[in-house]
Amino acid sequence: MSRLKFAVAGLVIITVGLFVAIGPARAQDATPGGPGNDPVNGAQLFAENCAVCHGATGEGRVGATLNKVFVSMNADVELRQIISNGREGTFMPGWVIEQGGPLSENEIGDLIAYIKSWGQTYEPPAPLPQLPPEVIPPVPQVSGDPNNGYLLFQQNCVACHGKQGEGRIGANLTSTFPSIEPGAFAIETIKRGISGTMMPGWSQANGGPLTDAEINDVAAYVLSLQSDPVERPGEVVQQGSALPFIVVGVLAVVVIAALGIALNRRESAGKG
Repeated sequence: MSRLKFAVAGLVIITVGLFVAIGPARAQDATPGGPGNDPVNGAQLFAENCAVCHGATGEGRVGATLNKVFVSMNADVELRQIISNGREGTFMPGWVIEQGGPLSENEIGDLIAYIKSWGQTYEPPAPLPQLPPEVIPPVPQVSGDPNNGYLLFQQNCVACHGKQGEGRIGANLTSTFPSIEPGAFAIETIKRGISGTMMPGWSQANGGPLTDAEINDVAAYVLSLQSDPVERPGEVVQQGSALPFIVVGVLAVVVIAALGIALNRRESAGKG
């Protein structure tokens, strides 16, 4: 009997020891600031990548409202799945590097930690509008102000299209639009979005936050990023394309003249 008591006591001691050893490790993993669990960095990442669509505090903009409780038994798993892989049939792309996005798994973990902290401690830093490094001249295709368009672009478009329109998870905007009227094309695309892509409509008439005047300004800035189309020099073939006809004409004249001379000689020989 005494041996059984010692055995039970030993098992209790081992079990308590394991809980004591594992407890601090779990607490350390859950400590803010650990890998993939930093709400402060998550707030910065949210301001740079998510606020443009979801609002500064998740209230929704052209994207879904996020500051409501997720109806999921495991909100962490659901959030990671949506942020990493996007949501099919919506304007939400996948943000993880493996899906072509710019964020690592740890950064997505920081975002989740920040979203879960809403209403508690951390708030996202508001992005400060920055003036363009130099005054941007007007563009002829639209009447908007490209300098105001620059500010609006930094606030609304850089998360997808990059700071200089070079493309990120959205299209590269530095190439000339394949349109007869690039100004009208840019305005309509910004207003209505592009069906079947991640580009939503930004006009207030289409549920977006921008006025028509602001869209005109953004279009002016986007067009200012694009290089003028290179004019193709005239082709040599077109310049000398009349030469074959001239040669044929000269040959025809020579043949006719030769025939005339031959006929005249025959007639002269017959008379003689």
